Formats: sequence, structure tokens, C-alpha cells
Amino acid sequence: MHTMGSIILVMVVSMGTAAADMDWETMTTKAAAQDRSTAVDFLEQELYALQYDANRTVKDFLRTHFALTKRLTDVLHDNQTIQQNYLTDGGIEYVGEVRIASDVLSVLIPATEPVLLVVPMLCPCCGQPWPSGKAVPADHELVPQEIEPTQYSGIVIDCRGFPLTPCLFPKIYNEIDEEVFSINFADYEHLVQNGLILYTTQEVHGHPRTGDNPLRIQAKGVFGNAPTDIKISSFDARRIHGSKHNLQLLKECRIAIIIGP
Repeated sequence: MHTMGSIILVMVVSMGTAAADMDWETMTTKAAAQDRSTAVDFLEQELYALQYDANRTVKDFLRTHFALTKRLTDVLHDNQTIQQNYLTDGGIEYVGEVRIASDVLSVLIPATEPVLLVVPMLCPCCGQPWPSGKAVPADHELVPQEIEPTQYSGIVIDCRGFPLTPCLFPKIYNEIDEEVFSINFADYEHLVQNGLILYTTQEVHGHPRTGDNPLRIQAKGVFGNAPTDIKISSFDARRIHGSKHNLQLLKECRIAIIIGP
């Protein structure tokens, strides 16, 4: 269900007295019911049903991180809002809402690990490619080979026409399955506040997330059990990694994914 360009997934319980949806564009989930406790419970169920990554839902993740369950419940309780709506038939509808980004997302962030760039790494002193297998001194930080001169304001990947499933922690790969973007590239504070990726069904012109001059890339496909992950060309992957500026865009999670038919 699309509303005002947002990506909204709707769930309805069998009794017809409650409904929930996730707006991936605003990273907000809502639940409505005829009584307050049901709205609160269904808000939690909706969060657990969200796709976590290519292989798991949030509920699946919590099964292997059981200690986080109580913490997540507490965070949901502290961050949710419940509003009463008076219906034309005299009844009352309770609408619960919680923003996934920020406190809720901070509970769910997985561990990160170092990832190699897809461009040659150069010696910061002489500018020559660093020898493969040679240890990097503690006082050295290798720099990526600069092959993309344009100072882009963000990155937009067009996935329209592919059956992409939005998730909290997707990954982007090149054609030979090298990692181009994931949580491993993101700065913690930007990730928590805004989410890893902006999903949208609309063109993003001047969006605060991607700016006025984003690097625009056409996806080559999507994959994963869900499927949640994206494949781009090796050429575009090198353009992303071949610029200090672009790597900073990755840190700041300035990536938008356009989905839809």
C-alpha cells in the first residue's frame, strides 16, 4: 500500500479489530485497535515481524540475542505514543506509533567487521599501491585510489522493477559479490538517527538525505532469501569506493533506494 509516496506495509489481524503498518520512508511503525492494550501489543508484534536482513526477521534476530528482548520491550514502552481517535459510530480507536530509528534501532544493531574496498589502496606517503599482504604500520592509514572526481551529495540506487524487500540492514554488492555498502561502512550515530538506507517510491530531488546532486546508479538485481540485498555493476562500485568524499557519504548513510514497479 503506497500513501503519499511512502512505503507502507500493512498487517491486519484476523478478528478485524487491529491493524499495523510500517512506513519505511519515515522509519515509523503504527498500530490501531479498539482497545489500548491491543494497540500496544500489536505495535510490538509489527516490530518483531520486520525484515532484519536477508535471512532473518527481527523476531529471528532476538531468538539468538535473547538478552536484548527485555531491553527492546522497555525502549518500545518509553518511545511509543498512543492517541485516541473518536469514530463516527461513537467508538474509540487507539493508535500507537513508534519511530524505529534512534533508540529502538540502537538495540538491534548487529556487530560490524572490517571490509576491504573494491579499489586499490595506496600508500599515504608515496601514493603507490600498497603491496598485497604487507602489514600496514600503526601510524599509516591507506587511502583509496581516487577515480571519481565529482563531489556528489548522496547516492541513489534505482531498484524499480525488482522485487526488493525493505529491511533494517540490507547489503549492496558488486557483480563479483564484493561488499560495497552495509552496516560495516556506516557511522554509528548517523545509522541510529536515520537508519541505514532511505527507501522511497519517488524520485529524490533535493531530499535532505541525498541532496541536489546525488550519484545515480541503476541496480543490476536483488537477491537474498527475502530478497533484501542489491547488486550493482563493478564499475559503479568502484565509483563509490574510489573517492574519499563518497566514502564519507557511506559513513553518513546518505543512500536512497527507489523501489516499485
